[in-house]
Amino acid sequence: MKITEVRGLKLRIPCAEISDSLGTSTARQAFLIQICTDVGLTGIGEAFTFGAPLRAMEAILNDQIAPVVLGQNPENIERLWQTMYWRTIANGRRSLTMAVISGVDTALWDLAGKSYGVPVCSLLGKQLDKIPSYASGGFYAPGKGVDGLRREMEDYMKKGYKDAKLKLGRCITRPDAPLQYMENQSCIVSPEEDWQRVKVAKEVVGDGTLIVDTNASWSINQVLQNAPKLLELGVGVIEEPIPFEYLKGYADLAQSYPQLLTAGCETQQGVANFAALLNEGKVSIAQPDVGWAGGISETKKIGAAALSAGKPISLHCFGSAVLFAASLQVAAAMSNTIAMESEENPNPLKTELAKIPFATDEHMNFQVPMQPGLGIELDWDKVEAYSVK
Repeated sequence: MKITEVRGLKLRIPCAEISDSLGTSTARQAFLIQICTDVGLTGIGEAFTFGAPLRAMEAILNDQIAPVVLGQNPENIERLWQTMYWRTIANGRRSLTMAVISGVDTALWDLAGKSYGVPVCSLLGKQLDKIPSYASGGFYAPGKGVDGLRREMEDYMKKGYKDAKLKLGRCITRPDAPLQYMENQSCIVSPEEDWQRVKVAKEVVGDGTLIVDTNASWSINQVLQNAPKLLELGVGVIEEPIPFEYLKGYADLAQSYPQLLTAGCETQQGVANFAALLNEGKVSIAQPDVGWAGGISETKKIGAAALSAGKPISLHCFGSAVLFAASLQVAAAMSNTIAMESEENPNPLKTELAKIPFATDEHMNFQVPMQPGLGIELDWDKVEAYSVK
C-alpha cells in the first residue's frame, strides 16, 4: 500500500460572536487532511488551527509535508512522523508545522484502523469504553451577562454534565493586561462582574468541578493574588493561567496553592515539552490537543509521560467532528484519562460533519466509536458545503 495523494480541506462557517479572555470568534474553521492510497482506502485527520490562516496551513501541507509522505507506505506511522519532524526541524518543531504533522499523523492512524478493520483505540491498546466529559463553554458574548451565564450552566447540568468550564479574565484594569493589544475589545467586564460569574457558575455546578480558563492572559503575580479567591469560590481547576513558557510560575503556583489544580497546556506541543510542564512546572493535569500537540502518536506518548509523572490527562478538543473522534480514540487508550473537553458552543463543524452523532450516557460520558479507524463516517455533502477556496 502506498500514499498517492494528500489533500487539505479548508472549512469555515460564520458564528455568533463569542469571546474568551483574549480573543473573539465570529467564525468557526477547520483544516482537514485526507490521505488517499493505491488500494482505495483513505484516512482523515484534522490539524487544529487556533485561528491561523487556513491558506498558511494549506501551504505548509502542500509545499513541505505532503512531498515527505507521498509514495510511502502509510503503515509506517512512527517512521513517517519522525521523517516529517526532522525534514522540517529548521523551521518547524512547533506551531503550524506541528499542527499539520498532527493532522497527517491522525489521518495515518485512521487509515491503519480501516486497513485492519478495527478502531484506532484497539491498535493503541484500548483501556476505556466511554470517556467522561465536562461542558466547555462560559464564553463572553454581547448581551449575555451573568444571568445568561447562569442559564447556560443550568442547561449543561440538565443535559447530564457534572462538571463545567467558563472563561475568566476578560478585564483590562491592570496596566499589563494583554487584552489591550487585541483587535476586538467588546464584552469587557469588571473584575467584580468576573467574580460574580464564577460565583454563579459554582452555584449551578454545585458538587461538580468548576474549571476556569484564563487563556494564559494572567501574570503569575495575578494568579497568586487571585488563587485564594478562586479557592474560596470553589474553583477546582485553573486551565493555562499563564503562558506555557513560564515553568517557574507554574511551579510557584503549585507550591503556594497545591489545592488549586492546574491544567495545561493546549497551546504546547511535543512530548518533551509536556514532560517539562509536568515535572518542572508541576502542572497537575496534562491537557494536549491531538490536532496541535503532534497527532495521535505524540498524544499517546504525552499520556505516557503524564503517567510516569503520576499525573492524569484530559484532552483539549475544540475542533470539528474529526478532531473529536480522534480525541475519543486516543483518550480510550490511556489509563490515566480522567475526562475530555466537550464544547457546547454552537458549532456545525462538530455537530453536522459526522453522519451519526456521538453517543453519550445520561451523565455525558461519550461512547467510543467502534467502527474501523476514527469510527465516524463523514457527510461529504456537509464538508463540501462548508469548504472555502
